Amino acid sequence: MAGWSEKLGNWFSAVAFAEAGEHKAALEMVGLAPGEAKQRSSLMQTLDSVFAAGAFAEENCHDTARQILGLENRKGSFLETVGLGGIRVWYGTARLAEESFLEAVGLKGAPVRLGLVPL
Repeated sequence: MAGWSEKLGNWFSAVAFAEAGEHKAALEMVGLAPGEAKQRSSLMQTLDSVFAAGAFAEENCHDTARQILGLENRKGSFLETVGLGGIRVWYGTARLAEESFLEAVGLKGAPVRLGLVPL
């Protein structure tokens, strides 16, 4: 089994090849055959698939990315159903609370370090 540094090197090399349009070579670098849909079981295999699919998705090769992940193409997304098929939609959320958590527990103004970890 290859080490983490070798795996990362392979993933970044595959991204470069995918960006240059060499999709077959990129897939081979991460140990996948074109059109291959495997049942993934280990963390390393899952990361291989996710990073490879991410590289292809970033280069607008969404069908290839979905194929790597073993996903079927969606039929009729919500935007296509309402006639906005090719439109990019961005959305976000805004918190409208008037009172912060620290204020609610009586620690307003207390020096607190806060870290957020995206999942």
